[in-house]
Parts: sequence; structure tokens; C-alpha cells
Amino acid sequence: MISWDDYWKKYKISKAERWLIDERNKILNRYIDKIKSANKKIIEIGCGFGSNITLINETRNDTECYALDNSQASIDLVKERIPNSVLADCRKTDFTDNTFDIVYSAGLMEHFEDEKPLLDEWKRILKPTGYMLTFIPAKYSLWQFYQLLHFGKWQHGYEKSYTQKKLFKLFKENNFEVIEVIGIDPFSFNGFIMKLFNVYFNPFFKKSLCKSGYTELCIVVKKKR
Repeated sequence: MISWDDYWKKYKISKAERWLIDERNKILNRYIDKIKSANKKIIEIGCGFGSNITLINETRNDTECYALDNSQASIDLVKERIPNSVLADCRKTDFTDNTFDIVYSAGLMEHFEDEKPLLDEWKRILKPTGYMLTFIPAKYSLWQFYQLLHFGKWQHGYEKSYTQKKLFKLFKENNFEVIEVIGIDPFSFNGFIMKLFNVYFNPFFKKSLCKSGYTELCIVVKKKR
């Protein structure tokens, strides 16, 4: 198992990953636009390389961007682009209640066996009018098949995937209002071709017949009033 510090020190964005980042960015911007404020406070939890929070910071002038990770290597990288970068446990931050208009994570929640502590913390720092977006691996895709080939010896240790039904249940049980669930890359087909040939293209297929048949699912929620 590789440490997150070592992983981020060696990380390079592939064309397939760049496409996935762009797809996430479209969803994030759609919800940022819904916030009626001239200065929208946004945080990426588990920022890693900081690709999406950097895109937001570089392309919008109505946001105040923050990043958080528990990897020092990650924060050292991201702090050059996002000065408000914080080294912390995502389950216990020093932010005050109701701080952020948008709280989001990508590729983080699946590494926790118990999601409740982190969901409670993200809910605490989210404004009552804000949105929380979580990008996680979907249950049925080529990506999941690739993981199975490792026979449990995945490079980051524990990781799971989610069905839409499981996501709805998890967030409703933790007192969130589910706005929508969005799928990115049906069955990982587009990302697989991009990786195989190292190309970037407009996707062939955008929707899956199976609700959980994507590379990623994005669940968008709000606090229950």
C-alpha cells in the first residue's frame, strides 16, 4: 500500500483524468451558480492535487476557495495555487459552523468504513442554504473490475463503491435532503478508451441503462430544514 504523501508527490494527470476533472467541474459550477452571493465560500475536502478547486479559483471571480487534506505533500502542492489550504482530518476541522456555501469531495468518502463522522462534520460547516457534492465510485464499471483484479491489494488500502440506492439511504439517514444523483462516464467506457490510446474526446456514450453503471456517481444534497 502506498502512502498518500508518496502518491501525491508522484502524481501526474492523464488525459482520461483531465476529462473526468472537466466533467466534475461542469457539475460543480452549475451548483455554484445557484448560490446568490457575490462572494461564495467553497471548500474541497480531501483536495489531493487540487485540480477542481484550482479550476474554480482560476475561472471565477465570485468565489473564495479553500482546500483541505490530511496529506502534507498534498497541501504543499496545492497551497501555491490555493493559499487557504489546510492540513486537517476531514472528520474534525477548525472551521466554524455554517461557513461554506459549497462543500465537496471527489474520491474521498469511499476510503472510510464509517461515513457518519465525516458527513456530520461536512454538514456542520455547510451553510443552511448551501450544497454538498460528493463524487464517489459507482458499483458497476470497468473501474471496479480493475480493482477486483488486485484481489484486495488496492494501492490505497480500503475502498468501496456505491449504488444509487445505497447513496440515497446513507444521506437520508444522516439528515440530508437529496437533490439529485448524477452519473459520470457509463461503465467507464469513455475513460477506458482515453487511457488506452492516451486521447481526449467528446464522449461516445453519456448515459447508462444501469443507475449505478458509471465510473463515478455525484450525489448533491442540502441540510434538512
